[in-house]
Amino acid sequence: MTDNRKLVGRTVKTAGIVWAISFAFFLFICPQIETRTAVAVYGVWNLLVFGAAYLRISCNVTTVLKKADECVQSMIDGEPVRMFSEEEESVLGKFQSRIRKLYEILDGAREREEKLHSELSALVADLVHQVNTPLTNIQMYCGFLVQDELPQKDREQIAEVVSAQVEKLGWFAEGFTKTMRLEDDIRRLNPVKQPLAEAVLAAVDQISLKAKENGNEVMFSGDQTACAVYDRRWTEEAVFNLLDNAVKYGEKGMPVKVSIVAYELFVRIDITNYGQVIPESEYPKLFMRYYRGENAAFVKEGIGLGLYLAREIVTEQGGYIKVGKTGNIGNVFSVFLRKS
Repeated sequence: MTDNRKLVGRTVKTAGIVWAISFAFFLFICPQIETRTAVAVYGVWNLLVFGAAYLRISCNVTTVLKKADECVQSMIDGEPVRMFSEEEESVLGKFQSRIRKLYEILDGAREREEKLHSELSALVADLVHQVNTPLTNIQMYCGFLVQDELPQKDREQIAEVVSAQVEKLGWFAEGFTKTMRLEDDIRRLNPVKQPLAEAVLAAVDQISLKAKENGNEVMFSGDQTACAVYDRRWTEEAVFNLLDNAVKYGEKGMPVKVSIVAYELFVRIDITNYGQVIPESEYPKLFMRYYRGENAAFVKEGIGLGLYLAREIVTEQGGYIKVGKTGNIGNVFSVFLRKS
């Protein structure tokens, strides 16, 4: 579209030139005709000249405003249309560029809101599905307990089962709370460059008692001076979840190894345990919410949120997690965090 400032400028210049010529012509013929008649003719002519200029400028302004309205309306309809050239340094081009950026920001925010709403709905649906099983079991076993002829030994066994199901509900509540806190804190994660060993050792301290009870020694090694970009609180939570899994599914009496290795772009944290090897076919599913391995449910109680939370925490900070095996005797989970 033609630059509107140039068009208005040409209109004004044309009107000025026509006025100057008519003024010179008036001065030339004024002595030859009656003064009143000349003034009247000159006045009418000026009205025609400046009226035409006004109409031309007014028409142009109306056209521009109409196109601006259509531009805004197209964005409201979700199908933005370019009405002005953004290549030229014009006010209208800049206006359109700014409003398109605003549209993209608002549209991106809407998509993120829809995604978060969808994830929340899926999370609640998953939780309800997972909670139904222990609730059904509790209801069924409570029905057995009210039977008068039930032997005391059976009552004690049923009470233990009910207690285990209640404990499982507690795990669900804790896992759900952590997931919701993470979803809320994701937008407020504060990854900064800092030493990594302190956070890893803090996670080791948290798991040490459970490891001791299971007969596992947690062994730490590697580069204790390595620095990475991470959020201390949540990264410590991710490492703890991986250590918790390593202790839970590792063989009693076998060590759990933790090491830090620094590379050019990333720092790697390896957590290795010795126990049943995870089949490679399960690798893509391990970090899914509420997923538990084919054999995990028969080995230990759990709800399948630890690895999911660990992956979400690490990926939101620009890192990633890999899983592999240590020969045929164990598994290793590797966390990669950015160095800068």
